[in-house]
Amino acid sequence: MSEIRLYPSLMRELNGVPTQPIRTKTVDSGSLYEFLSDAAPAYAENPEFTPWEIELEGRRGEVVPPADYADVMLDSVPVVHIYADPQRRAIGSIFSAVVDLFSSVFSWLMPSIPTPNANGGIEQGSQINDPSTTINRPRLNGVINQIAGQVKVAPYYLAPPHTYFIDPRTKAVDILLCVTWGPCLLPPSQIRIAETPVTAFGDDVNFQVFQPGENITGHSANQLWYNAPEVGAASNGQAGLKLKRVFHITERLPAPSINVNGNQISVTGPHEIPADWEPSLLLNVRVPRQIELQPPAPGEVRAVLSGSFADLGLVVGDAVEIHGDALRGSYIVASVTSNALTLSYPDLTPVTDPTGGVYQLTIDKEGARYRVVSRTTNSIVVEKLLVDSNVDTAWLGWDAWVYRDRWNVFVDSTYAQSEWLGPFPAQKAGTVIDRAEITTLAVRGMGYANENGVDYNSQWVELQWREIGSEDWQWLGSELGGASRDQLGFTTGIDFDPPAAVEFRYRRMNPENTDMAALEELHWTGLSGRLANSPVKYDDITVLALTIVGSDAIAAQSENRITCVPTAILKRMDGTVGPTRSAIDFVRNAANQSGISDDEINMQAMQRIDDITTARGDTFDYNNDSDDTVKNVLERALSAVWTQLTWDEVLTPVRDEPRTDLGHMYSPQNMRADALLTKTIRAVMPDDYDAVDVEYDSAITGVVETVECRISNDPPTRVETIRIEGVRDETRAWRHGMRRLMRHLYVRKGYTWGTTTDLLNSNKGDYLPVVGPIPNRAQSALIEHVQVADDGVHMIVNEALNWGGIEQHVIFWRNPEGESSKAYEVTRGESDYHVIAGMGGDPVPVVDPTKEPPHLLFGRVEHVLIKSITPSGMSNVNATADGYDERVYQYDDEFPDD
Repeated sequence: MSEIRLYPSLMRELNGVPTQPIRTKTVDSGSLYEFLSDAAPAYAENPEFTPWEIELEGRRGEVVPPADYADVMLDSVPVVHIYADPQRRAIGSIFSAVVDLFSSVFSWLMPSIPTPNANGGIEQGSQINDPSTTINRPRLNGVINQIAGQVKVAPYYLAPPHTYFIDPRTKAVDILLCVTWGPCLLPPSQIRIAETPVTAFGDDVNFQVFQPGENITGHSANQLWYNAPEVGAASNGQAGLKLKRVFHITERLPAPSINVNGNQISVTGPHEIPADWEPSLLLNVRVPRQIELQPPAPGEVRAVLSGSFADLGLVVGDAVEIHGDALRGSYIVASVTSNALTLSYPDLTPVTDPTGGVYQLTIDKEGARYRVVSRTTNSIVVEKLLVDSNVDTAWLGWDAWVYRDRWNVFVDSTYAQSEWLGPFPAQKAGTVIDRAEITTLAVRGMGYANENGVDYNSQWVELQWREIGSEDWQWLGSELGGASRDQLGFTTGIDFDPPAAVEFRYRRMNPENTDMAALEELHWTGLSGRLANSPVKYDDITVLALTIVGSDAIAAQSENRITCVPTAILKRMDGTVGPTRSAIDFVRNAANQSGISDDEINMQAMQRIDDITTARGDTFDYNNDSDDTVKNVLERALSAVWTQLTWDEVLTPVRDEPRTDLGHMYSPQNMRADALLTKTIRAVMPDDYDAVDVEYDSAITGVVETVECRISNDPPTRVETIRIEGVRDETRAWRHGMRRLMRHLYVRKGYTWGTTTDLLNSNKGDYLPVVGPIPNRAQSALIEHVQVADDGVHMIVNEALNWGGIEQHVIFWRNPEGESSKAYEVTRGESDYHVIAGMGGDPVPVVDPTKEPPHLLFGRVEHVLIKSITPSGMSNVNATADGYDERVYQYDDEFPDD
């Protein structure tokens, strides 16, 4: 194994410090010459030009002569140092060709380096301004994203981009993108290529936004194109498939006999497989088999062919070709077994009357060809292709046999005279197209260089096509010409009426001039077919269609990315439909989409929270682009506005906020004896969190930013990092972080208790008063008698109250619905059972002998927020809660320090 290191110049060191490589590449084996030749075939064609110096590790200071490159084995040299020499000159006009060669050799390894020309200036040749874009891939079988609020998204493909040349210097690409599920507001100012609004490009970008269900046929990007994967950038780094020189290929296998076995054909010495039969070559292979023809049996209408047919993998309805002394032509299989076959003519009339006898016939599927997979001097391994160019997986291979006559192995007609590229299908199997486009790129420009510039030059190319399954080719000759070092592109279109399934092959008609001054290199870079039927609309999604034209306004080598910032259009809480960033609007619509109607939502609670968050300017901006549960989607949106999802017969949002109104009351009066209130206090520990870092997607920078939440300038001991989804500005992210930090600092009390079924009246997030069994802090009792007097409300309770031991003389009482009153100051009456409270005009307890007496709490109660409610068995319910502390909310309206 060897590491190839490339340096930008011949400079070995600078100020005594060795220079560093700009690129490295690891190579397992082979020679140095093979490595350079594989990296750029142009070097193999011009090995005399070496714009570099090469040294080997262990022999530093000694430049390897180019003649020794083939002797340098990379598996024995740990490091190869290549020092680029872009200043090395050749004489006259051939210098530019040397520069082109240097660029192609190292295109895989190094960035473009401006190179002086023979007159000392910078090379003027340039690449075509390429509007290629980097955007999201198609989401095959994936979920459609749905935005909430206003968020930056990279839309994904609805159709393959279609690239073509308007003229030899102007390239265009049609792109069709999905923005979001549902409608959205997307003004032109919010559509960008990289960081530039599309409006800044003028006529170079033609775009249109289509709302769900709108007809999209008014924009050219609506058409669906199939891009043939066989045509395009080659594995050796070239722009496409190079149109090579005209040459003659050996047409037939020159041997008196052949051996076949499975998928292998071999010859015996001194005969050899032709040297120009390389892998991927298409062959016709006709080997005879002994077949007995029998007239129809009594009661039958078809003649029977008896022989061995199992290897062919035939099924009824297959089209077959027969070559030989009898039944020459095309037929349809009517019935088939491993040793018997009956046929129909192409019009499906039965084959009834061949002359009986035994014949040597070649039979195979119609249009079958055999592609060379690998070769040795004396044998080739092939795979069988069907008429549609797909591999015939049903073919079992030939039985082992030696053929001495009546066999024929010859090159397919696609290779007549010139080296054809293809044929390649212009559509997927089972589809038809009404137009095909072929793109050719002159990668080094076109013309003939001289001391004064570039003269006009042209090349003739031939394009042929045929319907798949047809023997007849149609053709079109074209002259591609120019006088420029700039890259030039040519797109040729062929229309089909009616639509058809076609395959194309391509070749150049005149040999490429090997003169260094000739600019004639051509690459086949694109074959695309337009499907006959394209969608006219896309229901439920917003579509963005663009045509981007390559020009000076869009840099050729920039990384262009299409992004946009849409705003969701939803049904709003006020009953209208329009753009909205409200978390509550999104939650309502998401719930409706999942089958939860407004009747199953606490709309009053939703409206209250929407009013609060709208007044505060709190929003939820998020791109829901992954598979998720409805519960997670709703909880994510609500958490952005400090709200929890609960279900109390209906979907009810509960906002975590400063509380004043108490919910249900829990005390030993309604707690189970085995589950009385238990209180825990979390001690202050040295490793407690004393700082929080919040990560959020910034609407300003478009990337994940972090805001620090601190209450001291001292370095923190332990920092918690959290991620806030749907919050896109620093202030609101900081407020979430400060809430989190305040909980770490001040929420240290935890509570658990259990009831029979009373707890089912409460929900997660409820603010409650609770009392435990410790009589010196607070007590609970039942109210047995109530009388309203001028000096207050007099109540008699069933337990003696500890007036001397409990320091805070206040009470709370529970109404018939289980909800707690506010706190009332009380005085002792005539006994420890007698309570006098001043309630003003507030409701007072009512004792009804037919109902459970009202509950009363006396003393310092615990204020808690319920975390969870868990039923246990048929009649027991347990709860956990945190202590309530108003300091948690103290930063909700503050701002981070600058």
